[in-house]
Amino acid sequence: MSQSVLTPKHRSLTRLLDCLRPPIARGDVRVADGWRDDEQGLGLELPEEPRLSAFVYTYGQASGRYGIELSFPEAGEAELAQVPLSQENIDLAHLISILGTHFDLMVAA
Repeated sequence: MSQSVLTPKHRSLTRLLDCLRPPIARGDVRVADGWRDDEQGLGLELPEEPRLSAFVYTYGQASGRYGIELSFPEAGEAELAQVPLSQENIDLAHLISILGTHFDLMVAA
């Protein structure tokens, strides 16, 4: 993650970033530069494999709910993971669980 300041994010995304602070600080996952200016969206990726990524968004979602789109480096990996590539209307705890599994992170909501 570069040292530039993030554009102010929607409050729900700020809560998510607070939960992800330890793995981000350890370098286990990083905020993708491509979504820095989106106030209602946040891209996350593995530093060593940016094609393993997730896009989290709040637009079109009820307050305190999230949408997520997962990306894998190889199409077959998505089938092996047996998880939906896109989900909406999920709460923070479920989102953290999805991200923890997707990026192999130790993180709690």
